[in-house]
Amino acid sequence: MVLSMFGFALGDAFLKLSAGAMSIAQVLILMSVPGMIIFATLAQRTGQSVFSRGFFDKIVMLRNYVEAFTAMCLVSALALAPLSLVISIIQAVPLFVTLGAALILKEKVGPRRWIALIAGFFGVILMLRPDASGISFGACLALLGAIGLSTRDLLTRIMPARIGTLQMATWGTAALIPAGILMLPFTGPHAMPSPSALGIVLCASLVNAVGYYAITAAMRLGDVSFVTPFRYTRLVFALIIAALLFAEQPDTLTLLGAFIVIGSGLFVMWRERKLSVSGNN
Repeated sequence: MVLSMFGFALGDAFLKLSAGAMSIAQVLILMSVPGMIIFATLAQRTGQSVFSRGFFDKIVMLRNYVEAFTAMCLVSALALAPLSLVISIIQAVPLFVTLGAALILKEKVGPRRWIALIAGFFGVILMLRPDASGISFGACLALLGAIGLSTRDLLTRIMPARIGTLQMATWGTAALIPAGILMLPFTGPHAMPSPSALGIVLCASLVNAVGYYAITAAMRLGDVSFVTPFRYTRLVFALIIAALLFAEQPDTLTLLGAFIVIGSGLFVMWRERKLSVSGNN
């Protein structure tokens, strides 16, 4: 899980670098092609056909739409907002997943977890810092990306068992190509990518693929309730990378909000594990 979070944090940094050399639409398209090839190759080698009828399953199609929307939001957020702020807001994903499970999947959430959720969302508000001038567009996009990631995770929970993990990864990555094409008229200018810019995007695809493979292995090999809290190491890596590559120094409100969100998320995970062990809902 730690390796996965390092891969995703590094991938975010590469995407931010590439967004400064080409349009957001170009980044989406060029990032998705190598990733799609990698996942499709792995899927075929493990007997998971990417040309399966499962692609047309309603849940799969909806997940692909959400994947494309989320990528559009996050890549745009990375281009417009500090890396440390974007990753800090993404730490709220487990809280959104718990909220969605309660409201949509009708899972029972007790009063202690509701209090933790409210505290966590207060931390998100601190990071967004709404004032008389409103909320920055990049921060709003990061929040939409976090909601998209949690929605994707909820859809994965109810995904038909016959759909393989690598099939979902291939189809979800492929969905970024038409998303990027649709964004071409609205982003720009579109410049011919330099070899160095192409190399950065390729690195983003590779480290994201490593991160995806590592997180899949972690969830399958380890106890889920034990390995999941290590997701928060992504913020640690992101803060270090942001300081080294972009000379970012997160302010007090960002760090305080991230601390509250992480604390709330850890409490929710601990409470869920305790209840599952005791056999209660």
